[in-house]
Amino acid sequence: MIKTLRFTLMAVMMLICGAISAQTVVTFTAGTDKSEGATLTKGGITLTLDKGTSTSGLGKLATTEYRLYKGNVLTVSSTIGDITNIEFTCTAKNTAKYGPGCFASQTGYTFEGTVGTWVGSATSVDFTAETAQVRAKTIKVTIGGAAGETKKAAKLAFSEEKVNHEVGTDFTSPTFSWETTATVKFSSDNEAVATVNAEGVIALGTEEGKAVITAEAAENDKYAAGKATCTIYVWHYVTYKKATEIESGKKYLIVAQRDGNTYYAMPQKETANYGYLYTQMKEGTLDELKIESSYDDNFVFAKYEDGYSIQDCYGRYLYMDDEHAAFQLGKEPVAWELEASDNGTFSLTNNGKFIQFGQGTFTSFGAYAIMQDITVLPMLFKMVEGTTGINNIQTTTAVKNNVMYNIAGQRVNKDYKGLVIMNGKKMMVK
Repeated sequence: MIKTLRFTLMAVMMLICGAISAQTVVTFTAGTDKSEGATLTKGGITLTLDKGTSTSGLGKLATTEYRLYKGNVLTVSSTIGDITNIEFTCTAKNTAKYGPGCFASQTGYTFEGTVGTWVGSATSVDFTAETAQVRAKTIKVTIGGAAGETKKAAKLAFSEEKVNHEVGTDFTSPTFSWETTATVKFSSDNEAVATVNAEGVIALGTEEGKAVITAEAAENDKYAAGKATCTIYVWHYVTYKKATEIESGKKYLIVAQRDGNTYYAMPQKETANYGYLYTQMKEGTLDELKIESSYDDNFVFAKYEDGYSIQDCYGRYLYMDDEHAAFQLGKEPVAWELEASDNGTFSLTNNGKFIQFGQGTFTSFGAYAIMQDITVLPMLFKMVEGTTGINNIQTTTAVKNNVMYNIAGQRVNKDYKGLVIMNGKKMMVK
């Protein structure tokens, strides 16, 4: 009886100790976990933004990055136990703008590369954006266990995070690796472009465009939850040549050249109603651009009133308001005054502001009432007839590379017999 009781007490103590040392990990992912207000709660953890000393207002919890403006305070609090570890994955390194180094004076906080880590034991921790704005992709909060102690990382990884694939060329699936003992589940957000099997082998579909392949594993007794993505872009080349005059209704890239490089503007994301035009860079001072396109990067210039309207690939018209240097995006056409210069640039003016590239050290387009520091005026590159972006294709564009894969997703040669996948379709080879 005494012996049985001793074992029972030991078992109870082991269960109690296990419960005390057990950990819970809550991960906030920007764009997925979001709030239009100043607070965001998930799994017993709350993120709270306070304006603090910021002159730019309150940051955001609803964008594709969690944003703290300089002077803002972020409070991470828990109702389910002591927080022992907080990890910020940011969009820039160290003390650079948007980086995790902006929390450097916080006790228990260190940073390396794009990751900032706080270690301690508290139910609430405050972080102040001290030197610049902070933009975090994820905020991972660990509750319980010894301070700083975390479960092993799942280490889910594709050999390539992004694959650019030109239509008509051979495609090789990135390899997938992991360390977790939990089951890994795979998915594609656009199977018309790319699919993935249960082993993480990616195969092309039948259409151009973008597909995000996601691998996810749940937390278990030894490993933390994990997630990895691989983005597949399937595209064809679209050619643009430098223009000296404008033809109404034609498609153009808005281009700048500076420091021996050529930059072309990208339309703002489909859900936006304002913003600067961010750019992609090509090395060299070029008169012709071949753009790897899975959608329209261009803008339609059409004669309107005494000038030209500028319309993006989502049907929105660019115009300027009285307050901002960023473009406003509306449903109705607005006239821009256009004047060509001998050096190949154009003055494009609306509401007293003209388009400029690269204010200060930025590599984006805005519009200002006067010439800004080291900015340049834009050039316009016209789309060559016969080339087009995917948004202009009315029928499905087939991706045909005639590469065969077996049902396990392994590439096979022409002598293989059995059920195969070729050009995104299953077929029997006899």
